[in-house]
Amino acid sequence: MLGEKIVAVRKDANGNITQVKTHTGRILTIEQAMQQAAAGGFDSLNAIDRQGNWYMANSAGDGEPEQGCNLSILPEF
Repeated sequence: MLGEKIVAVRKDANGNITQVKTHTGRILTIEQAMQQAAAGGFDSLNAIDRQGNWYMANSAGDGEPEQGCNLSILPEF
């Protein structure tokens, strides 16, 4: 079974990501999203940090996780 995908974010007045929305419509706090990523609940993501950077398992074969774009590039809800 594939995990959920994060499709949108909500930010506070300072521009910090406070919540994420998944393709299924679930809304999670950034802390819940971090926990779900660590548990393998998101498609391709292994970790999310408080700044919204996401990481996925190594696909380059060098043993290092790969960092992706920041979630802040997603649309806001």
